[in-house]
Amino acid sequence: MDTLRDILARLPGAEAELPPEPALALAWTLAAGPDLAARARCLGVQHGVLQLQAADAVAARQIASVAAELGRAMNRMLGGERVRRVRCSL
Repeated sequence: MDTLRDILARLPGAEAELPPEPALALAWTLAAGPDLAARARCLGVQHGVLQLQAADAVAARQIASVAAELGRAMNRMLGGERVRRVRCSL
C-alpha cells in the first residue's frame, strides 16, 4: 500500500522530496476527520509525540478518547511509526 508521502510525491508539479509537514498535516486531517480537525491544530511531531492544540476542552477530551486510533491511522498513512503518543493542549 502506498503511503501518503508516496501519493503526494506523484502529483503533477510536486517536488521529488516533500518536507514532512504537509504530509503530517494532511494525515492529521484525514485521520481526525473534518469536524475534529477543524477544532484542533497539528503542531508537529517531536520525539514520537504528536503535538496538537485544541480549540476547547471538549475537543481536547474527544482527542484524548481516540488518541491511540489517531496515532495508528496517521502511521499507516505516513508509512512508519512516527506517532507513538498524542499530546493535546488548549
